[in-house]
Amino acid sequence: MRTDITFDLFSDAPERPGGLACAIEIAMTMGEALARMEARGVSRDDVVERMAFHLGERISKATLDTFTALSKTEDEDGRPGKPEREISLRRAMAFDAALGEDVLLGLYARKRGERRVVTADEAAFIELGRIHQQERELAERKRALQTLLKSGGRP
Repeated sequence: MRTDITFDLFSDAPERPGGLACAIEIAMTMGEALARMEARGVSRDDVVERMAFHLGERISKATLDTFTALSKTEDEDGRPGKPEREISLRRAMAFDAALGEDVLLGLYARKRGERRVVTADEAAFIELGRIHQQERELAERKRALQTLLKSGGRP
């Protein structure tokens, strides 16, 4: 039994070979996001139109569909095969922009060690929270020093 295993809440997740080999996960994440959008009344055609706007070029619904369609073949474990076509970074950015959500950016952040995507406002609130915590720690330290000095330097 191994005894050298330790856990650090704030450490990065260990990198593993193939950790970013996630073509199926990308396709499924996109498919789930498109289903959520369709439930809100936003069709795939609407998404394609928005993507084309952001890209400044034409993109077809068939192309979008190939990013989410898993091949009919199975891998050696019996799972569905990879998507017919993998999305490029440029198109992934346009996909997120078209949805108005950080769908693929969020997936990437999670795959890179349980990171999270935050907006500039959220980052400001996080920083404000850190400053507040530092102020409390400084105030506690100040009180401890004042108490020490009042007692003539004796603890």
